[in-house]
Amino acid sequence: MFIKRVKNPRTGKHHVYLVEGYRDAEGKSRHRRLKTYGILEDLEKQDPNALDALKAEAKRATSCRKQERFASLELDLEKVKAYAKPSLNYGYVFLESLYNRLGIKDVLANYAEDRRFSYNLDRILRLLVFSRALDPSSKLRTHVKRGDFFFSYRDIKLEDVYRALSPLSELKDTLTRTVHENVQRQFGRDATLVFYDVTNYYFESEAFVGLRQKGVSKERKKTGIVQMGLFLDRNGIPITYELFPGNTNDFSTMAPLLVKIKKDYNLGKITIVADKGNNSRKNLGCIAGGGDAYIIAQRIRHHGNGLAETVLDPEGYRQNAEGTFKWKTVARKRKVGKETVDEHLVCFYSAKEAFYQKQKRGDLEVTIARFLKDPALLKASNRFGVKKYIQTEEMDETSGEIRHTRTVARFDEEKYRRDTELDGYYAIVTNDLQLSPFAVIEAYHGLYKIEESFKVIKSDLQGRPVYVWTDDHIRGHFLVCFLTLTLYRLLQWLLGQRYSVAKIKEALKSASAVKLEQDIFLLHDTLPPFQEITSLWETDLEYDYVRYEDLRKILKNILRT
Repeated sequence: MFIKRVKNPRTGKHHVYLVEGYRDAEGKSRHRRLKTYGILEDLEKQDPNALDALKAEAKRATSCRKQERFASLELDLEKVKAYAKPSLNYGYVFLESLYNRLGIKDVLANYAEDRRFSYNLDRILRLLVFSRALDPSSKLRTHVKRGDFFFSYRDIKLEDVYRALSPLSELKDTLTRTVHENVQRQFGRDATLVFYDVTNYYFESEAFVGLRQKGVSKERKKTGIVQMGLFLDRNGIPITYELFPGNTNDFSTMAPLLVKIKKDYNLGKITIVADKGNNSRKNLGCIAGGGDAYIIAQRIRHHGNGLAETVLDPEGYRQNAEGTFKWKTVARKRKVGKETVDEHLVCFYSAKEAFYQKQKRGDLEVTIARFLKDPALLKASNRFGVKKYIQTEEMDETSGEIRHTRTVARFDEEKYRRDTELDGYYAIVTNDLQLSPFAVIEAYHGLYKIEESFKVIKSDLQGRPVYVWTDDHIRGHFLVCFLTLTLYRLLQWLLGQRYSVAKIKEALKSASAVKLEQDIFLLHDTLPPFQEITSLWETDLEYDYVRYEDLRKILKNILRT
């Protein structure tokens, strides 16, 4: 820091300032005015040694400056508004710090070593991941907003963003395996219990080609869909995933992915938790045949009266003091695939769940009576909850040569009665005979983590609708979503699982800075839990104004952590 005198050509007097030298974002040498003292001639009237005193103050300030990071400035806020530029986000650097620890850059560098790319694949993936994390949108809009980060991505071309999706698709298995190994090594992944489920994502396009196929959309869309099978560890951190054409049955997605992760991910013996949509003899046989255990929900309304009778049989049940919850374990042998396994059918009843199912059914009997009276309404109805209890038959009325046909509806009262009796009951099967009923149900309830992960991809990360069309680009798009989800789940875990992804996302988005004059930044107020995130990296960003070079140094230190 030093004292600078500037002569006013009109009055001939000298204005005195405290100034420091710095280099701007382009590396050019600049001067920044920190303080205005006034007119030198007026100051010397009060103290003839005023200039020497100011120089001494500048020397002391320089000494203090070495111990301080932040600017203490006399800024006229009304004046600097004219210099202010759009906000730049710096909250993303905490996600980038985790990204750096996952070995992604090395994989991309090795892949690009023998290929003559005209672009930096790692920088494009970072742009796609951090944009998906904070402001998810189309690839075009992501490119438009590429300058909204503190460390800008303005050098990236739009055509290169699309080109990069194909090599990213090719690298999917290598990247997910590398990320898994680094999560295991650096964060201590617990994969003794893993969760599996499958969902689908819809497209803007109605064309059916490649991965985009017509299937049963979970969101009842008529466009093509793609299926995603996802494995999570005990803490809800993703292990890997696989994409399947939209017309793939849910049952057939688990086995190939399970074989793959057992071979490539070195998980050891695992227990797989899954919903009833994955309960097939082939899947259970694949799990048991590999020496692993399963905890999977069992359908009780679609397996005939045999299983329903077992569940409804009061013998063997134990209940809590209030009588609102009861449970029992039924030992049995069953052939699954090529294996014959000993397993437990663990049956539960919850009065709370029974009330919920009854409320969900509503006045179904009134609706059934109306459809029985006028079967034509049934054909126009989408009420599948009603249709399963009503059978329609064509009855002929013959009179001479004229043939009349009318539709007759019949009510399957026995099926309806059995379903109402089963309200509140559910069952889970496991081949781990050492588990207590409550250990089984506790593990099964952990499935909310994977359901929540699908919700995060679909909503917080806006993974659907999918706007890219080729299979390579589709795979590249979902790799970006998977990596983004992994970074958020790691940050959630580091924060003790106290915050949702939505809360963390908003906190990181709130960490933005506005560039004022002379490369001084104004830091906006941040939202919880941003302060807790900064404390994880042992840093402090609770300041109003900060020099560019100081903020840059802090953020670079975070990226090296």
